[in-house]
Amino acid sequence: MARVLILRAADAAVQTAEALAARGHRPLVLPVESMRTIGGPAPTGDFAALAATSMRAVPALAKVFSGDGRPVFAVGERTGSALLAAGFTDVRVAAGEAEDIARLARDAGLGETATILYAAGRPRTGTLETALTAAGIGCHVWEVYETVAHRPERSAVAAVLDEGPPDAVLLLSAGQATAYGELVATCPDLFQPAPKILALSARIAAALPANLAETVRLSDDTRLASLFERLD
Repeated sequence: MARVLILRAADAAVQTAEALAARGHRPLVLPVESMRTIGGPAPTGDFAALAATSMRAVPALAKVFSGDGRPVFAVGERTGSALLAAGFTDVRVAAGEAEDIARLARDAGLGETATILYAAGRPRTGTLETALTAAGIGCHVWEVYETVAHRPERSAVAAVLDEGPPDAVLLLSAGQATAYGELVATCPDLFQPAPKILALSARIAAALPANLAETVRLSDDTRLASLFERLD
């Protein structure tokens, strides 16, 4: 059994904790971020398709477009499943990276006259917009949620790690990687000996400070279950 630190927002951390516990591990939840819905009307326009790079965008899309017959491009399996559950009928799932959505769009025949409505979060990397532009496809960004960073006090960190440092820490976003680097820098004694760092992608691992990079293990793909396999 591994003691695994989860840094996700509290609502998402519950699901991750349950999945870890089902595999016989002990989850330790220490949220370093929360999510806020961004209000405002949906944009109008002649969009050829829709896109989402996070499950967080699905409620906003479903509120306006559920049942819409246009293609909806999802970054990975979890987002794709959420879109199907929300009533979308033509969901096309990429391999887990934003650049893959641009390839899917090209395969679907979208070209220079097409524009995709991208339901996005804030902040974001701009990777999808860049990839679509390179493919000659238009992109209209609709911000529907915001990630708000939180930095727990030392007392809160110590309470979660009351039995010592975790065996491993899950990093599922670049924001979590940045936050973990800051936690180690401000509370180094609470993370000794250093736990394994399990990152969902190389992009996420790149957000860590250099002194932590040597302990990173990457997922074989972009499925969370693949990351869990690094614990088994």
